[in-house]
This record gives sequence, C-alpha cells and structure tokens, in this order.
Amino acid sequence: MNDNYLDVFPSALLEVFNEIGFDEITVKDSEEPFEPSTEIIASVGLTGAIQGYMMLSATFESAKKFVDKMMTNIGMEIEEMGFGQFHKEAMGEMVNQFSGRSAMKLHEILHVDCNITPPTIITGNNIYADMTSLISRSSKKISGHFGSVHIFIGIKNIF
Repeated sequence: MNDNYLDVFPSALLEVFNEIGFDEITVKDSEEPFEPSTEIIASVGLTGAIQGYMMLSATFESAKKFVDKMMTNIGMEIEEMGFGQFHKEAMGEMVNQFSGRSAMKLHEILHVDCNITPPTIITGNNIYADMTSLISRSSKKISGHFGSVHIFIGIKNIF
C-alpha cells in the first residue's frame, strides 16, 4: 500500500471545512492528539483495508463556538443557550463527515476500501486515549475565530 494514505485525511478535512463556510482557518501539525483541557471527543472507527479511528476533540467553549459558527454559515439558528445535546451531536456529525469524505478519497485516489462506524461522543475532564497499538498517526490543530479543535487519525492495521 502507498504510504501516502495519511495525506488523504487533511485534504478531506479541508474540503468539508470549505463546504460549510470555514474559509479563515489554519491547520497545523500537532505533536499531541488532545489538549490537556479537552472536554469532548467525537470519534469514528475506520474498518476494512485500514483499521483505526478518527477523533475530533475540543473544549466545550471551542466546540460550542465551532458548532454555532457552522450553523450560522448554513443559515440555521440554535435554540440551546449553552453547550447541550445539539452541540454534542453536531460534533459527532462533523467527525462523521470528515471520516466519510476521507474513506471516499482513500478509495478514489489510492483504491483502498474502508468503511466508518457510527460516531461516539465522549465528554468529561482529563480524557485519555491509549495510543500504544497504533502503527501510524496524524494529529492536526485547526484554529479559527471559534478557538481550536483537534483532529486525530490513528491507524492500527493496514491490509
């Protein structure tokens, strides 16, 4: 398999961000998959020829601003005042969109077939994920007027 498979994920991410009106963002490599202050992680599993997961993480404040901006960009209003169920589900939908687009690009560009699992949302303080079994990983920090969110791609197996 071509070692460029991790390059597909950031390009898919930027396509989705551009489609929902996030044109003023910066994407930088990050050494750490999460900030110490992470309060929400939306995760999707990767199955098939590539096995692993993709995670979108943030503080509640950044996640709320991110979702509010996204909804404004597509012409929708949110009735929830604070960070609530809608915001959690929107974060899940965003990681679903990123991973789905990545799976499509993996197939189109590298002829690699993989699928995604439904999103899982985890909230709390001091969230930790075991990264010891990964053969490859990529972590990006996405910053904008909303603050910052992290995208992490962890690959366990490639068939």
